[in-house]
Amino acid sequence: MAKTNKNKIPSTALLLGFAGLIPFITSAVASVLLDAPLKIKASFVLAAYGAVILSFLGGVKWGVALNDKLVVKQWRPLVMSVLPSIVAWFSLLLPPQFSLSVLAIAFLSQYYLDNQSVLQGTVPVWYGRLRLYLTTGAVLSLLLALVALVI
Repeated sequence: MAKTNKNKIPSTALLLGFAGLIPFITSAVASVLLDAPLKIKASFVLAAYGAVILSFLGGVKWGVALNDKLVVKQWRPLVMSVLPSIVAWFSLLLPPQFSLSVLAIAFLSQYYLDNQSVLQGTVPVWYGRLRLYLTTGAVLSLLLALVALVI
């Protein structure tokens, strides 16, 4: 029987995670290369995708909470799992530069919470590493588009 490494990111999660960065990167690059009206459109496309992914991350926290009979009865974990969706929705109501800024801060905050989950042992160690890679790609994309908008 082969010994498995519990710290190794499963290849499917790694592949799908990095594939999920494609819309971040392409929208950010488009916001740099396109002229003003299309730059704003590309920034909104980026913000909308970021909002979807941020909501997804909240759903991961909800799913983890559902696996624990004690945790699912507590308010805080469930509120923290729906908060990303609320922040994501709210960010889309803002002008593009503020939307991108809010989302960047939200992704960093979500990474902090995900890392806390790793430290508490509620998610695998590999998930924390995957979140680091993907959060870095998402935040850098959001910041690149933000810089392209304000320059």
